[in-house]
Amino acid sequence: MRRCDEAATAQYHIPSLLLMENAARGAVDLAEARYGPVRNRHIILLCGKGNNGGDGFAMARHLINRGAEVSVLTLGADEDSKGDAGLNLTILRHMERQDSRLCIKQIKDISLLSTVFNEHPAWIVDAMLGTGLNSPLRGLVLDCVDAINKARVPVVAVDIPTGINADTGEALGHAVMADATFTMGGLKRGLLLGQGRRHAGSVSVVDISMPQEGFAREATQTFLTEVEDVRDFLPRRSADSHKYQNGSVFILAGSTGLTGAASLASMGALRSGAGIVHLGIPASLNAILESRLTEVMTVPYRETDSGSLGMADFDAIRDRADGADAVVLGPGLSRHEETGQLVRELIRSASQPMLLDADALFALAGHTDILRKTDTPLILTPHVGEFARLVPTAKDEIEAGRIDVARDFAKDFGVTLLLKGAPTVIATQEGKVSVNPTGNPGMATAGTGDVLSGIIGGLLAQGLSPELAASIGAYLHGHAGDLVCNRLGKHGMIATDILDALPETFRMFSVPSVHDGSH
Repeated sequence: MRRCDEAATAQYHIPSLLLMENAARGAVDLAEARYGPVRNRHIILLCGKGNNGGDGFAMARHLINRGAEVSVLTLGADEDSKGDAGLNLTILRHMERQDSRLCIKQIKDISLLSTVFNEHPAWIVDAMLGTGLNSPLRGLVLDCVDAINKARVPVVAVDIPTGINADTGEALGHAVMADATFTMGGLKRGLLLGQGRRHAGSVSVVDISMPQEGFAREATQTFLTEVEDVRDFLPRRSADSHKYQNGSVFILAGSTGLTGAASLASMGALRSGAGIVHLGIPASLNAILESRLTEVMTVPYRETDSGSLGMADFDAIRDRADGADAVVLGPGLSRHEETGQLVRELIRSASQPMLLDADALFALAGHTDILRKTDTPLILTPHVGEFARLVPTAKDEIEAGRIDVARDFAKDFGVTLLLKGAPTVIATQEGKVSVNPTGNPGMATAGTGDVLSGIIGGLLAQGLSPELAASIGAYLHGHAGDLVCNRLGKHGMIATDILDALPETFRMFSVPSVHDGSH
């Protein structure tokens, strides 16, 4: 966005004042759409000295013109605001002399906020600091942030909540807890990552009328997965399709005490549209899973003394994997030494797209060079703890830079990496990263990752590329979780609930073929 701002002015000769004006008008439009007309309502704006404050000053003018009563609280003297911000403050000063509904005061100590906040404003605008912050808050700004967060009034953040690092999402000491954030021109990473995700509230992008060619010229390699991405690429079925045309998935999963992971992954693949699913399991588990999974074909193999799969039937397992359209390896597979050897040999000999999850990732720790020795498309789906064993890197470092860490790993090892978390990010070997916006804290429960593995495996088997299977699979998985959360709440959700919500989710995003007879 910084480069786009510069290009708009330098290459397209768009005055920066015009961009500020568009930002302010757009933000007020969004605020009225969210909170209702502002006429006769009291709005408080806290404005800094720079361009973020300038957006706030311009917003104040539009609010006055729409009939609001406006209090503008500044963090500095008038002469501290320069350029476009200074001009907008000067305009406000002239308006203040003519209109009793506008009051502008400088914040010299925190007592002013207590007085003004007690006047029961409709909402508060945070226009104190923008996207350039990279050091902890202190002094008066820190006091203002604390006062805003105690006000129990809806807060609108301009561009990004004060105190949030725009690149990492880190809260620099304290940060404004916004009800909504209206960000200018395009999304910033910090609104989607780390603490910024929680502090931003509902995020909307304000169109400030930058030329789209300018955005394209400054093209990023980091994207947000959106509804259209899912609808455009979700597999469609022809009227005369049969199960083998809809893809076959081979899942190698399960061990003594971990039959649930195998079951959830298998049903996730079927519920995502795969035509046929074979589940390879230790022989002693066959009777259990055969009775539990009516639509899945179980394939029993000889096992180790601990009830996990080993090398005894390696050739048969490899042949089954070679005959599938996609392979899912790892859910509940166990961490037995011989099971790890089996996993590594299957990766070395892989001929079909393969997803590695859970215990397959454990088997990779210390052996990641195997990933570079296969030309077969691989998808890895670790959570932060599993990824920390692969890298190895401290968990907090991964969280602080999850987009760049994921990108670097995917490029280095030539894989597609889906790093689970809030948010989940999907990185490709070409360096592209997609950020997933769906999902909720209620999904932090055992088995949800197994469902995700099955969904992605099912989409892979239907012909989607690893990148699309991972990004669309994550989106649909999170959306199903959101449907469940809306119905049941966060605390009572279990993985089976997400499975049950998948048909509804796929129906919502499916675009019927012209000739499939659907309505």
